[in-house]
Amino acid sequence: MMIYTIHRPIPDHLDEVVGEMRRMGSPTIRVVDCSDFLVAIEGCHRIEAARILGIPVNLDILAQDDLVEADSIDIDYFHPGETYTAGEIAGECYHSGVGCYEIYEDGIVKLVFEARQ
Repeated sequence: MMIYTIHRPIPDHLDEVVGEMRRMGSPTIRVVDCSDFLVAIEGCHRIEAARILGIPVNLDILAQDDLVEADSIDIDYFHPGETYTAGEIAGECYHSGVGCYEIYEDGIVKLVFEARQ
């Protein structure tokens, strides 16, 4: 299954996340089920860190109509204090996305492509 992320990891922050995940282990990432693929609405640094470290990613899979508070995501397009459906968020994330990972049954991720910005 493919997972799309919303932006490329920032190198300095990625280094911090890799260090944290060495201590904390596998991350859990909220993703939206878009039938043929998943869209991560958070965690692009954690996904890449898991790939670097070779550790599995746990997925918290949201349905299209699940509600998500904008305060719980770090995406400028959405207004703090408002609630959106996971499908609305996934649509915006997918269209601005730059990374695509394949996730295997064991939770291990592999980078498929990364768009250049």
